[in-house]
Amino acid sequence: MPLVLFGQKPRQALVALLLGTSAAGLWLAWPWIVPLVSPVPPSTAGSDLVVVLDGGSGHFAAADRIAHALPQPPGRLLIRCPRGTLPPQPTPELLQGFDTATQITALAHWFRHQPSPRIARVWIATDPDHTARAVVLARIALGSQGIRVGLADWPTPSSGERRKLLRDVLRLTLWRATGSTGTWLAPQVAARKRADCGV
Repeated sequence: MPLVLFGQKPRQALVALLLGTSAAGLWLAWPWIVPLVSPVPPSTAGSDLVVVLDGGSGHFAAADRIAHALPQPPGRLLIRCPRGTLPPQPTPELLQGFDTATQITALAHWFRHQPSPRIARVWIATDPDHTARAVVLARIALGSQGIRVGLADWPTPSSGERRKLLRDVLRLTLWRATGSTGTWLAPQVAARKRADCGV
C-alpha cells in the first residue's frame, strides 16, 4: 500500500498557497518587469524627460547635468508645492503632491493622460541624498506603464533616508493596490505637510 504523505485537502492548500505566493510575487515585480519586456518605444526626439522634484537651485543644477549627458535635449517637468521655489526659467509644472510619494504618484497620473508619442525614459533631479528613494519610487509608479527610469549615480543614502525609502516603498505598494498612498494612516502629519506645501 503506497504511503500517503498529504491528504487531498492539504495538497490543495499547498497548491493554492504556492499559486497565491507566485501571483503576489509577480504583482510586486510587475513594475520592474514591464520596462524590460514591453518598454515605451523611444522616438527620435523627445524620448527623455527630466523631472525636477521641489525646485531649489541644486535640483535645477542636477537637471542641467543630466540634460548635458543625454544625446538629445530632454523635456523638463517640475513638480513642486505651490509655496515651493519658482523655476529660474519657464518650465512646465505640476503643482501637486506634498511629499515624495504623492509627487511621484501625481507624475504617474500625469503620464497616463499624455498623448502619443509618449516619453520613454524619465530622469529624476533632486538632492543627492534623496535621489535613491525618488528613483525607486518612480520605478514602482511608472514601470507598469512601460516607462523606464534612468539609472543615476547616487551616494549611499543616510540611515534616515533608508527608513524613509522602506516606508515609501510600502506606501507606493499600497497605492498600486488601492489608489491611496496611505496618508490617512497619519492624518496629522499629512495635514501639516499639506499646509506647509499649500495644497
